Amino acid sequence: MTVLIRAAALYGYEEMARDIGIAPEPAMQRVHLSASKLADADNLVPYLGFIQLLEHTAQEGNCPDFGLRLAYAQSFGRFGQLALLLQHASTLGEALKLASRYIFFHTSSVRLRVLPVAGSDAALDLVFELNLPKARNMKQIHELALGNIVKSIFTLGQGSIRPLLARLPHAQLGPTASYLKTLQCDCEFNTNMTAIRLDAQSLQQALPAHNPDLQAYALHYLQLHFGDDPATHFSDRIRGMLRRFLSSGRARQSDIAHLLAIHPRTLQRRLAAEGTRFEDLLDEVRKKQFRRILEIDAAQALSQVAWLLGYTEQSSLNRSCLRWFACSPATFREKLQRGELAEL
Repeated sequence: MTVLIRAAALYGYEEMARDIGIAPEPAMQRVHLSASKLADADNLVPYLGFIQLLEHTAQEGNCPDFGLRLAYAQSFGRFGQLALLLQHASTLGEALKLASRYIFFHTSSVRLRVLPVAGSDAALDLVFELNLPKARNMKQIHELALGNIVKSIFTLGQGSIRPLLARLPHAQLGPTASYLKTLQCDCEFNTNMTAIRLDAQSLQQALPAHNPDLQAYALHYLQLHFGDDPATHFSDRIRGMLRRFLSSGRARQSDIAHLLAIHPRTLQRRLAAEGTRFEDLLDEVRKKQFRRILEIDAAQALSQVAWLLGYTEQSSLNRSCLRWFACSPATFREKLQRGELAEL
């Protein structure tokens, strides 16, 4: 499955590319990315293509610190509801736990971990890990990631929390001044991890913008739209909503998109990224619900069954049943009662 990331990750890319003499549209087309995708921050783009774009741009634009420059130009707010959730956490420690838990809202391939520093109780490392086995050159994305982490911490603490050290798994790419400007600390290169080192006491530091109500709102939004499990596919959430709203007459694509507070085209793009369509999910759910309804109550009037499945006419159910099982609803019910049908 293609690993995706929100288009918000490309915020500022076009302007930054032009600044170093690179035409952004052809550069994106080269790695099969579309400039039109950037209009909506919640659009999903291939993460591998994004990584390749950064590397190609840095090389062709003779700008080895491109990732650092892009991080410096990007805003914390591009993380959307995740940014709202973290900003209103009570402490930095709580914010980091929430970031680790909900980073999949932005992309499912990233993992954030807080690890102790060997031989020191006074410091800890906030580690960035990227699970993309097919990626070969990822220097720019690692520098971009650390720059984003530092900016996020700086924003959360409103300047009161600063990193002690930045650790990178490759050799220095650009000028020292660029690292200091973006990462605001000394750097250690050719290490065994990508991490920002922090004072251990900073985890207990209260965040100035803490607001329990706004935090609860952002948490509710993320749980409603994406759940708590990064392994949960968007299509699974749509299936659950369809089962819930079939009989209410609110199971059209526009209805489900409205309940999720997203545009119907965004819903369709997210499903397409998982290799399916809304119409296919609706048909799948109706088929399974049809059988379950008759298993529970075989005497249920077929007109009522049609209504429970969200059909406005029984004739629509008749056509669907013929397509699903090559027989009418009445015949299907008879076969079910005689035990002639295998489990779906």
